Amino acid sequence: MQGISVRKATHRRRDPIESAVRRPPVVVDQGISELRYLILTQGLSNDADKDFCTYRPYVWCILLKVSPTQSKHYLSLIHRGASPAYSKIRNDTFRTLTTDILFQRRVSETSLIRILNALAWKQLYVQGLNVLAAPFLYACASETQAFALFDTYIHTCCPLYVKPMLDGVHLGLKLLDTSLKIIDPTLYSYLKGKLLTAELYGFASVLTMSACTPPLNEVLALWDFLIAFGPHMNILAVIAQLLIIRDSLLASQSPMTLLRTFPPLQAKKVITLAVSFVPKLPEELYDLLVRHPYDETVSDRIKAL
Repeated sequence: MQGISVRKATHRRRDPIESAVRRPPVVVDQGISELRYLILTQGLSNDADKDFCTYRPYVWCILLKVSPTQSKHYLSLIHRGASPAYSKIRNDTFRTLTTDILFQRRVSETSLIRILNALAWKQLYVQGLNVLAAPFLYACASETQAFALFDTYIHTCCPLYVKPMLDGVHLGLKLLDTSLKIIDPTLYSYLKGKLLTAELYGFASVLTMSACTPPLNEVLALWDFLIAFGPHMNILAVIAQLLIIRDSLLASQSPMTLLRTFPPLQAKKVITLAVSFVPKLPEELYDLLVRHPYDETVSDRIKAL
């Protein structure tokens, strides 16, 4: 028939994780366990014709137990106008992931401002929230979905990280030092001899769940793992990044020059190393590691170590 173009439909083969997401589990907990296992062993796949994974936000929704989002709550926060933190937010957004071309193409500064301003009506705006929001906005199809995931993640998984004094971040840095001393005492002693503690070289990586280290596609792969297994694993992920450059650090008279900017993130390698560290840690220390993003009693328990 003239004037009508008929194109044969093409169907992309689903990977195991996408298939698991679309298949209703017989038992919910069993389905989540399967999803975590697949994330650990296989990882999410980018669409062949795109630079990101379109089903990633649905995986995150399942793991964070975020139901299909309604725009009403988000819109109500936006309609309140500029929050008291608006000026501070504007000072942060223009410098968020500025070197990542893919992020700059996909996420507008206006969207980042809106989502942070909406959050600022719910809690005090603190350092690092702009970088924590960025991966959610990049991965999600809508601001509403991004806000729901972002809001749930910081207030459910790591509420102490967004307290006014960043309590969870500082607890994480103390646990990083303690864990590194056990995992690699030689590297720990060398850095300590140079007066380098995690507070000096690891602050940004702990504060942002390693989102400050490009490239963003590797950050998203690491976040799949962190959202599946817990934000506490980021502490071990930072140690993994140290061990990747261990030889260079030990050979340097000024290791801080190397630590100011971590090498490009290698999510798969970092995850493999981070998981291998878990059996090396005493049970009590690992329990503190797991609980430090949300349990205020960890502060006193760390002192007893």
